[in-house]
Amino acid sequence: MESIWQNSTKAPSFPKLQGNAKTDVLIIGGGIVGILTAYFLKQSGVDCMLVEKRRICSGTTGYTTAKITFQHGLNYQKLLKSEGLETAQKFLHANRLAFAKYAELCREIHCDYQRKPNYVYSVQDRNALEQELSALARIGYEPVFCEHLPLPFPTAGAVMFPDQAQFHPLKFLYAIATHLPIYENTFVREMRENQAITDGGNITAKAVIVATHFPFLNKHGSYFLKLYQHRSYVLALDHAQNVQGMYVDACKTGLSFRNYGEYLLLGGGGHRTGKRAAAGRSCGVPHGSIIPPPGNGVIGQPRTA
Repeated sequence: MESIWQNSTKAPSFPKLQGNAKTDVLIIGGGIVGILTAYFLKQSGVDCMLVEKRRICSGTTGYTTAKITFQHGLNYQKLLKSEGLETAQKFLHANRLAFAKYAELCREIHCDYQRKPNYVYSVQDRNALEQELSALARIGYEPVFCEHLPLPFPTAGAVMFPDQAQFHPLKFLYAIATHLPIYENTFVREMRENQAITDGGNITAKAVIVATHFPFLNKHGSYFLKLYQHRSYVLALDHAQNVQGMYVDACKTGLSFRNYGEYLLLGGGGHRTGKRAAAGRSCGVPHGSIIPPPGNGVIGQPRTA
């Protein structure tokens, strides 16, 4: 099943690698990280190539809620406590630079880019929101506390970052990818020193960037023992209200909201793959309190999140 992004734009096609190749930098993985890495390397005059085992943007990138923000849950209070003031300030600064770069790129690409406020809300824990506000004030950023939200359940409020953004990720990335050296359906089966082994040929590279969702190199770090799959879901509902912004619950098992055109994108239900999501209450939201409005709901395919 296609996502709303895949269903509303046409994907470009790239060849499969046939024969051996050489490059200075090999990027493995054709999602948003890999494509933007290849783009910025090419902009800097670096010889590079990107390989993707299926089609570009066919994994997590094709099923994202597509928010562009430097507000990531209630993370600034945690960062300030664990890493200190200077590191927290640098983290915020780096995020704002990245946000500005997205804005610059989106000005040249028709990708439904819109500025919207972003809200991190809590159903019950107002104290956590106040701690985040205090942490942000120390770091040097002044967010807004919102008491009342246009959501279909009561909340304790939200920390709001004004002037964040949302976009159509595939319109953006397909435009970026058009002139990049990309090979699709090229699965890297093994790495041997400076060579990537594929069914179509071997790629020799001075440097390799692994931009897959999960690292596939298990020789260093034993990642397969430390990582697990996690799944979440998004519904695109028509005839629903316009919430005038982007919303995410501070609780990891809470709900996410944003509009795209005539649709309301409702995300949530996250759980470890192979295990049931918690039944009953989730972060204080009563089970069954979120009732889809009448109309045709377009269901986005669940993907690893």
